[in-house]
Amino acid sequence: MTNQPWTGGDVSKTSALPIKPNSPFWYMHHPNTCWEFIFHREKWMFVPTFRRLFELAGVNGVRMVPRGGTDSQMARVRMMDNGFEVLEWDLGYQTRHMTRSGGFYYSSIWDSPKVIGNRVVWKVDTKSYNDWRVELMEQGVIDFPDLDILSFFVDMQQKRVERNEGKNMTPRIQKQYNKDLERLEMMKKYIDIGGPVTKDGTKPKAKKVKRDV
Repeated sequence: MTNQPWTGGDVSKTSALPIKPNSPFWYMHHPNTCWEFIFHREKWMFVPTFRRLFELAGVNGVRMVPRGGTDSQMARVRMMDNGFEVLEWDLGYQTRHMTRSGGFYYSSIWDSPKVIGNRVVWKVDTKSYNDWRVELMEQGVIDFPDLDILSFFVDMQQKRVERNEGKNMTPRIQKQYNKDLERLEMMKKYIDIGGPVTKDGTKPKAKKVKRDV
């Protein structure tokens, strides 16, 4: 279960967390560098990753305004000029939690805190987060990755595999090597097919659309 999103307005009070408050943030995606290759819903696929631009004066060009407020408009424009796509808050990707010291701690809606003594343990709803990342592409908020860009990620994975290739490995390292090798092969097949790949390395079957009679 995910948290209720915060999009800039007030939210109801929750149990205060024993951590320092932080600032609201903007998710930013760069089409050249911000991608991750995952196995999700029985398919291998590339999904977008994000950097965060915090609404914090003095950081990344965010300005302070009178009476203690902040203005990140020019900072966001600068990021967009550098090729980033800045996701609006109304997409509902962040929430906030009250802190014991006053103020709020902002996190993604997929991060749920659990207080154990004076410590906060975070649990991530990875499946829902991945669903959301896929939806961003399917709905056109973020474009699907350019296949020519993905060769960079394949090269990185190739180097990762080659570092351990031919070495004497412990069972743990061998297991990780096999996973890295499988990931590399699926990355290559993704590019060959031009999209998501099933576990057996084939193109997923198209979903049947029901027609009204």
